[in-house]
Amino acid sequence: MGKIGFGVIGCGGIANYFHLPELSTIEEVKLVAVADIKENRARITAGKFKVPNWYTDYRELLEREDVEAVVIATPHPTHSPIAVDAIKAGKHVIIQKPMATKVSDAEAVVECAKKRKDLKVMALPFVYFDNPYFDYIKESIDNEYLGKVCMARIRVAHSGPEKYQDDVAKMFNEETGDCWFFDKERAEGGALFDMGVYSFTIANLLFGKAKKLVSSMGTLDKKASVEDSAATMMDMETGSIVVVETSWTQARGTNEIYIYGVKGMLVWEDFFGNPIVKHYDSSSSSWKIPSLTREKEPQHTHRHFVKCIVEDTVPIGTVEEGKYLVELMEAAQRSSEERRIIYF
Repeated sequence: MGKIGFGVIGCGGIANYFHLPELSTIEEVKLVAVADIKENRARITAGKFKVPNWYTDYRELLEREDVEAVVIATPHPTHSPIAVDAIKAGKHVIIQKPMATKVSDAEAVVECAKKRKDLKVMALPFVYFDNPYFDYIKESIDNEYLGKVCMARIRVAHSGPEKYQDDVAKMFNEETGDCWFFDKERAEGGALFDMGVYSFTIANLLFGKAKKLVSSMGTLDKKASVEDSAATMMDMETGSIVVVETSWTQARGTNEIYIYGVKGMLVWEDFFGNPIVKHYDSSSSSWKIPSLTREKEPQHTHRHFVKCIVEDTVPIGTVEEGKYLVELMEAAQRSSEERRIIYF
């Protein structure tokens, strides 16, 4: 099999900081084209990564026979319709998180993917947690090294997306101050869908599905028409109570997990930066810090996807799993709006 031709749809921050740098280093990948509705972004990004073709209409990119796989890295509400178009065009697809902002849109992706079982469609961010740190935590829970796990708290928060958006605008010599994340019409959801999706992913991977949840969210600081803070408490099928938190109002970014068992406790700090796991054992009344490597391989997200295409295996993060995250987040929205518990 020759090199796999990739196209990237959306030339904003996540494409320039993550997807394109990783794809450009993988020997089995050939970058064929990029697309963005802003001509300046498409042209500059193509030049930066030596991509031979660029478009302002992603449909033209999808028409290319030499584009075999695409990454969708556009604003959240557009992920699902572009994914449907890409699958119909016969492309393998990586869908940036969240897969959709409505359950109905997520269902459309699932139904489309069912008709093309020959294609690989991977919903992020599940594969981000395919790493030695997460494996250690999962093994500790599954093997009952912590005893019965009664509660857990997962928090992903930072000071907001506006500086990030301004930095991206400066990259393309654009005016700053336009943060689409804050606009309900363009984003359809705030911190919950942007950052909370990570917390819900971790909760699902560690504790399975939720039996019920209750949520509170609001716009506490930002000048935005979407929520900047959200907290959700879930009763899980495993019997644990899990609290997931997210916010755009925190001075210093926090990515952390606390898992509370009757015989021990685990803390995973800064899992998107310089991760460290701390393990408390009640039998010795002591903490230990296991020696773990940060990742299984460089560029793991994209190498894993390429391997799935080459070896015809199922990606970590199926569209069904991506849909379930949207179901949880939509339920959290409904719980907060209607001030009631949502049962599944």
